[in-house]
Amino acid sequence: MKLVIINFESTFVWKKYFFLAVLFSLFTSLSTPLQAQEDINASLARQYYFEGEAEKSIEIYEDLIKKRFVQEYYDNLLDAYYQTDNISKAEKLIKYAIKLSPTNPIYGADLGSHYLKIDDKSKAEKQFQKVIDNLYANNNDIINLANYFSRRNNYDLSIATFKKGREVLNDNTRFVYELSYLYQRQGRYEDMALEYINLIDNNPYMLNQVKIYIGNLISQDTEGKFLSYFKGAVLKKIQKQGTSQDIAQLYFWILIQDKGYEMAFNQAKSIDKRFENLSGQTVFELASVALNNKVYDISTQAYRYLIAKGSESPYYIPSRIGILSSLYYPFIAAVTHTQKEINSLKSEYQITIAEIGKNPNTIPILQQYANLLAYYIHSSQEAVDVLDEILSMKQINRNVKAETKLIRADIYLMENDIWEASLTYSQVEKEFKEDIIGSEAKFKNAMLSYYNGDFEWAATQFDVLKASTTKLIANDAMEYSLLIGDNIDEDSSYNGLAYYSKAEFASYQKKYDKAIKYLDTLNQSYLSHPLFDEVLYKRAEIAINNYEYTKADSLLNLILLKYPTDILADDALNLLAELCQTHLNDNKRAKDYYERIIMDYPSSLYVTQARKRYKILKGE
Repeated sequence: MKLVIINFESTFVWKKYFFLAVLFSLFTSLSTPLQAQEDINASLARQYYFEGEAEKSIEIYEDLIKKRFVQEYYDNLLDAYYQTDNISKAEKLIKYAIKLSPTNPIYGADLGSHYLKIDDKSKAEKQFQKVIDNLYANNNDIINLANYFSRRNNYDLSIATFKKGREVLNDNTRFVYELSYLYQRQGRYEDMALEYINLIDNNPYMLNQVKIYIGNLISQDTEGKFLSYFKGAVLKKIQKQGTSQDIAQLYFWILIQDKGYEMAFNQAKSIDKRFENLSGQTVFELASVALNNKVYDISTQAYRYLIAKGSESPYYIPSRIGILSSLYYPFIAAVTHTQKEINSLKSEYQITIAEIGKNPNTIPILQQYANLLAYYIHSSQEAVDVLDEILSMKQINRNVKAETKLIRADIYLMENDIWEASLTYSQVEKEFKEDIIGSEAKFKNAMLSYYNGDFEWAATQFDVLKASTTKLIANDAMEYSLLIGDNIDEDSSYNGLAYYSKAEFASYQKKYDKAIKYLDTLNQSYLSHPLFDEVLYKRAEIAINNYEYTKADSLLNLILLKYPTDILADDALNLLAELCQTHLNDNKRAKDYYERIIMDYPSSLYVTQARKRYKILKGE
């Protein structure tokens, strides 16, 4: 006989879990049809609600929300109450939601909105303030409440919510971008600026990110209000509290965005002395920006400041190179030059090249020097020798090599070596078919054909180049395509255009007397010709190059008198304005000419430049 030991405790536990399992199975079998019925009712209520039958939806939603509180039921039921003017029921529903979720600020805000609906503004304001005051340190709740107010265009309450959020989260740099957006909507640009200043003060590593964000805001602010307020806010902070390096850098950056290059130069020098141990880093940045923006007087001053630090400075050689560019570009932009100016610039290049040598780093100034030698000192062979030295350098960048070849080809063309010029242009065009430099080579080759009288071939090339991705090349190609197409003589020849193209080529070679003879021949060969306005304009350009400014003035005014609707009218106005401003010392007339461009030729390429210069001459 075996002894059977019964474990009553384990038997009891087994029976307990068996009982719970049976209950769960029973509950599941019952809840499935219950949940299914709720889904059916909810779907029906939703259908009534969206079809505008609010009364029918209310009956179902009231039953549903008593059994289970769901956000969708609440939202739709509340709106249905308002649609049917069940104001008291709406208030009860909101208070019921608050009772169920007292920490959810949205239901409290709904109560405030309810008071607004019944025109109890005082009660609404108190309720909104209560909701904000009772916020917990919950980031999502803060954002949700602020967004709630923003969606209802109540930006003041949204701002108050974010500020309270900072307080409860103990972080005074939280929600910077959200607050700045709200301040922007309200036009509170100074408050907006202070947000970013505060952020950088507390988190200096955010400086570059803030610059990117502010840069986007500035580009969107067509009236320039934000930039003005931002600059003022930063300046006030510097004046009242002194400044850190990061705020000083921010102010320097703002001055550049505002194109206040002279003030930016002074700020850069201050940063150099106070924070950079006279390394010159920020001054060099300013010099580069000024050079790229063609503010050559400031870039020249900045480079001279850096050069004065001596050859031990890391920016010494880049500054020696940079200052030559700052002197070169305004030099070639000028219409006329004295021999003293030419000799002075040549000396600057010779001294610099002798000191820092000929190497890949100095290629830009060697190219400039070659142009100076060829076009202003008339020493073409010496210029070609300099370019050949560049081309013989090892590991030269292929684009730089192509640029150098084009410069050399231009000199060949000026010296009438048509074959070598065309061959070189063709080589570059073939090697860089899909690149901008290839389009430039193609355009130069087309111009060579134009100078040489091969107009039909040139026209086909110009027509292709009209689709160039480079606006300047496309515009020039369009101009010459039209010039050729519009100037076929009655006998289908190009005799008139041949004289004009030869005059243009002689002018390109700076053989002005020869150019005048071709223009005279054109005038003498025809009683009238579509090119006569171009002839006047070319004569005016030659007169300026010969320092005959009064003569140029008369010729350009003759274009405006005889050809006011022709294609060169706005060109004549622009050249007249520049002539008056730079050589005739007549700013009043210059201003009037710029105004005529703006008013009479609104689609002109010169409008943007004319508007800027007009404002300067008006003292704005």
